[in-house]
Amino acid sequence: MATRSKRFQDRMPPRSPGAIQQARRGAAAPLRPPTTRPGGRIFLAVPTKDIPKARAMGAEWDHELRLCWLPATADTTPFAAWVVDDAALNAAGIDRTDVLADFAEAMRSYGLIVPDTLYADGEWHCAMVMTKSGPRSHGGYIIELDGVPHGYIRNFVGASGAWWYRAGKLTREQRAALEAQSRERQAAREAALRRAQELVAQRSLKILTMLPRAEQHPHPYLDKKGVGAYGLRVAHASKHNLAELLNAKDPSVLKRSNATYLVIPGRDAEDRLLTAQAIGPDGFKMFVRDARKKGAFHPIGVRRTRDLAAAPAVLFAEGYATGASLHEATGLPVVIAFDAGNLVEVVRQITPLLPPSQPKVICADNDQFFLDNALARIAEIGGSPDAKPVSVRVVAGADGATREVEIRATYADGKWHQTRLGKYRLSLESVAGVVRSVTLDLVVPDKPHVRVTTRNTGVEAATDAARLAAGRVVTPFFVSLQRRPTDFNDLDVSEGRARVTELVQSVLPFHITADAAVTERA
Repeated sequence: MATRSKRFQDRMPPRSPGAIQQARRGAAAPLRPPTTRPGGRIFLAVPTKDIPKARAMGAEWDHELRLCWLPATADTTPFAAWVVDDAALNAAGIDRTDVLADFAEAMRSYGLIVPDTLYADGEWHCAMVMTKSGPRSHGGYIIELDGVPHGYIRNFVGASGAWWYRAGKLTREQRAALEAQSRERQAAREAALRRAQELVAQRSLKILTMLPRAEQHPHPYLDKKGVGAYGLRVAHASKHNLAELLNAKDPSVLKRSNATYLVIPGRDAEDRLLTAQAIGPDGFKMFVRDARKKGAFHPIGVRRTRDLAAAPAVLFAEGYATGASLHEATGLPVVIAFDAGNLVEVVRQITPLLPPSQPKVICADNDQFFLDNALARIAEIGGSPDAKPVSVRVVAGADGATREVEIRATYADGKWHQTRLGKYRLSLESVAGVVRSVTLDLVVPDKPHVRVTTRNTGVEAATDAARLAAGRVVTPFFVSLQRRPTDFNDLDVSEGRARVTELVQSVLPFHITADAAVTERA
């Protein structure tokens, strides 16, 4: 376990999650008055010459969209000539039955089984796909009837694509009104989702504040990673309402467990709780179900998000252990984004709060084993022993870093190859002779078709985030790749904290002092 210097202890954030709140008193009023909340307007297809007449009759005017509109509660009878209702759509040759029939035919062309009822509500719905093993839930669809009817059809084991309804003739004004209505309804759905997510977060916050502080409770995960606990709580699965905190679909599973979990709060840029991550003794991770994860983060080294602006530099990382290693090696605050998929959004939220001149360093996970992992899966089904070895270079870091990988007993030619236990197809996507992504198809008898596309996700996300923040990317490099290390915690454990400090120092314009960091492990 790490030991902290006194100067480091002075900079530690308070042990209470009191800096995290659910809602601010005196919150700003909504951007629109109550009568024009998202979904509260009916847009009218008024020709330019009739706009003065419509406004004189009481229609409101949206200066940005340049459209007339009515509150949803208004009597539309006087404006019937400009309301785009079912009658107007039918007159334009757009019939709901015809639209759904056209979409159903498109679903069949993508290999999906058309359900008895198609839900045209602008939301994603699952669909069955016929496979050699029978119907499987390997598809999905979304269809939106507002505006020009459109949607998307997804086959996870085949082709996917967008769909548009090509029939029908709408006037320019009708098309504009329908598209505005579509955006309005989408905003209403998003607002409803946000309200539901806020209710989930409120329930989680009540439980979170009652949990014991992790600093007072040793945990196997922290011991294994060799880092301290910063702003964390602990929850015994059967004693501390962990199931309620996580909004578990089946609470009984967790209530029967004897494991103790670390709980990491995830906040937004205004320090309101959005979600929480629970990590078990074995490293298994869970988030609060139905809570908002996008843009959620956990800061290490500061109490409030706004305090980041006063730091000499700010580091960004994916996982908690990685961030804790970076903080203990540098003394700098670290913002944890939880995973690569959330990194760019977190940087987008926080960067405007920071001084432009403040160094911002994105500490990437080096997910350089994307090809190695695909080769291992092929080997599990027997591979192709007669294939000749081929060496390729793969992305292995930022700024053009690469690594050589030897492909053995595998054909990487984008064609199907039979093996002892199934068949596979491996395709490589290369740029300037460097493999940037791989797509693997696997078919094993009596099992679903598996298709995965992988790349160095950590480096790609960090590069995108650094571009957004006008920052720098630093990638961990390792003396030994035997255990397939990827992040700065792996580097901390395998090569020591000084090596982490050295790499971060290489992209900073100032010197990291020795007493700013945590001392080496005892």
